Amino acid sequence: MTPDAADRIDALLVRQSGRAAVVVAGGRSGETLYAVDADETVFAASLYKLGVLLEAERRLEAGTLGAADPITVTAADQSESGSFTATGSVLTVDEALERAIVLSDNAAALALIRRLGISQVQATLDREGIYLRFTADGAVTTARGIATFFGELVRGSLVSREASARMLARLSRQRSVDRLPAALPAGAVLAHKTGNLGFATHDAGIVTLPDGAPVVLVALTWDSAEQDAIRLIREIALLAYQGLART
Repeated sequence: MTPDAADRIDALLVRQSGRAAVVVAGGRSGETLYAVDADETVFAASLYKLGVLLEAERRLEAGTLGAADPITVTAADQSESGSFTATGSVLTVDEALERAIVLSDNAAALALIRRLGISQVQATLDREGIYLRFTADGAVTTARGIATFFGELVRGSLVSREASARMLARLSRQRSVDRLPAALPAGAVLAHKTGNLGFATHDAGIVTLPDGAPVVLVALTWDSAEQDAIRLIREIALLAYQGLART
């Protein structure tokens, strides 16, 4: 990334009202190209669903879970907000994953966690060196942890090539497109996941440059109004993209 782009992001972060953690990394090399507060622990919001997706795909690959296996959504799977599947609904594993990732449905995600086991999800994340932790107060992560997930995903080192392709395809169908995709040229965002938790607003994913090179871009924000955070993420994304496209 050009020094000018890095300086402009630095200045943007100084001016913003809340807090932000940012990582930009080479998709193929894994090299960190820009980082601010990369190891600051923050609430993950819906980024916890990346861990659910990874564990489910690992099980599908191993044959210990079937895409057509049924899961029933219970009252315990409902959350105060972000739950779009009614109690008693019966979903296949594939349908639950689609709702959890594409619609960011908490009810489907929590039903999957019940099926997979939260300790097993955590063990897989820990084994892969991805800092995304499930705690009694909610899931927490870091910008570097989420960058590790997307970096390993784009390099095909999390699961098989076939499973990686499924994960990328599902993440590419993300319905919340008001952050990274809104800031960048059409088709530049290959796959991403957003997160919202009142005081926390995130977006992270894989961006492709004009020459086709993949780049991991993570922007986690907290302690600012949602719309202010969305604007900040857009501005960070555009500055990083422009700075990378010129190198």
